[in-house]
Amino acid sequence: MISGSTISHAQSLSEELGLALSAANAAGKVIAGGYGKTNHIQSKDLGDLVSEIDLEADRIACEILSQQSDLPIVSEELHSDSSGLADTWIVDPLDASNAFLMQAGPQYPSVLIALQRDHQTRLGVVYFPITGEVFYAQFGRGAWHDGKRLICAEHQSLDCSWVEMNHYGNHRWETEFYQDLWERLRSDHGAQVVTSNLPYSGVAVRIAQGAGAPAIAIHDNNPDHPKQGPWDIAAPQIVLEEAGGVFLNPKGQRTNLWQPEPIIVARSEQLGRQVLDLATRNVLA
Repeated sequence: MISGSTISHAQSLSEELGLALSAANAAGKVIAGGYGKTNHIQSKDLGDLVSEIDLEADRIACEILSQQSDLPIVSEELHSDSSGLADTWIVDPLDASNAFLMQAGPQYPSVLIALQRDHQTRLGVVYFPITGEVFYAQFGRGAWHDGKRLICAEHQSLDCSWVEMNHYGNHRWETEFYQDLWERLRSDHGAQVVTSNLPYSGVAVRIAQGAGAPAIAIHDNNPDHPKQGPWDIAAPQIVLEEAGGVFLNPKGQRTNLWQPEPIIVARSEQLGRQVLDLATRNVLA
């Protein structure tokens, strides 16, 4: 459960951020209550699972937001139509559903809530209800972890870095960019360590956290079959960016959460650019 002092701190940054934490807290109670229990599982695609816990967490988060805000809500399970919205709440009620249902570890499942105004993300919350950790950010006012300021540690070199690869469960949707970068990162010119664990969008705030976490994550995201929707991106992106990290597309531009394409998530601009340089160099011939 998110502490009252942390919610109060978030409210001091903005009332809307305090509301987002309250909604995440309520959804988190649903997730924690269902962790380790038998759940009715549906498959949206190969390796893409959803349960009644996702739906109930979505319902209660959206209910709390709508009680105190007139803005529309985009959410992964219940309100996925995001067309033409400049001002909206963006909700992923249970990120890392596969890890949650497979009981892979308490560090994976999270609630992601963000607020967009004038097409710009203004705040974000990433709450891990099983471990009790909460990360949040207000645009221009920094990123925070359990009420303490979150700042990315300096990390200078790709060849000394841990890179986490976030792939599709169904290989048919994997992009050429991702396949090629996967090989390059495991070459003599690549990263020190490359891993591929259960995918979760909350990896971005772990990157900001530093010790014991990767410095870079690569999310594959095929426009023909998106894996990372706006609900997966918005909250982790603003938290990492306010802490000093970056979300980049294959062209080196800031990730547009409404445009599906592969994503480079890095602890620093320098590291992100080193990945992009590796992606374009002739190093495998």
